Amino acid sequence: MADDDDKPKKHTIESLFRIYCNHKVIGSDLENQEYHSILLSQLDCWLEQAKLMPVPITRTQTGLIYMRYKKWRLEYEDFLEVLQILCSESDLNYEEMKETLVLAGAPTGATEIVVVK
Repeated sequence: MADDDDKPKKHTIESLFRIYCNHKVIGSDLENQEYHSILLSQLDCWLEQAKLMPVPITRTQTGLIYMRYKKWRLEYEDFLEVLQILCSESDLNYEEMKETLVLAGAPTGATEIVVVK
């Protein structure tokens, strides 16, 4: 069983969601805050890394869908609904899209910072 501990762990859509929720965020008054919900900019960053943006999905499209929720951040269940809507609007397969997001992995090389107040 020791060999299993040495293997890199594979991400899931949920584990990557948690990583992206805390990507590129500087809390203005909250230090060491961990977020469990995602910003629109973080979602767009993930879609870009997965090479799903700007084609077949656009920032305008994600923005319009995101605004339907009338929240600053979306919880995991809302995030999955957004993916389903994006798939139906863009004629993409939902399961394949989730797999593409998992294969994109954790965020890399980002320099943009989001300040949360």
